[in-house]
Amino acid sequence: MSLVHGRAVGAVQRTWRQERREIGQVASRILRVADGAGDVLVALGGGRARGLLDALDQHVVPYLDWEEAIAHPVIDRLTGTSRGSHLLGAQLEQVRGLIGRIEADWLDVHPHPTRGQVAALRTSLRELGLILRSHLEQEEQVLVPVLARSGA
Repeated sequence: MSLVHGRAVGAVQRTWRQERREIGQVASRILRVADGAGDVLVALGGGRARGLLDALDQHVVPYLDWEEAIAHPVIDRLTGTSRGSHLLGAQLEQVRGLIGRIEADWLDVHPHPTRGQVAALRTSLRELGLILRSHLEQEEQVLVPVLARSGA
């Protein structure tokens, strides 16, 4: 393993381990709100804690961009195929689409939503939370064996 190769693998491993915990926490917050814990508009827009939309924009989306730009090419080089990154990339597109839908829906309903609009927001949030969790699990299934084979 070359020094550059080792650095790339080590950087991917460090960033992935640090970020997956934070992404998991955001997914848990999303699912709690989707399941009826608190006012969905307050949870999305802020309040005492950083709002979910802010958490998505400031943390989740940059991580997805990092994963696509940095981690996927490393995975492809290490495995000699793009199967793993292709699967993860498809999930990233689902996540991005849901984030866009939630942001648009929130702007449309804020500050006086109907019950139906709140229900639709909760449904979208639930779907996003589940896909984020699924993505983290899939990412682990792809990355752990690749990193282990590379000696990281």
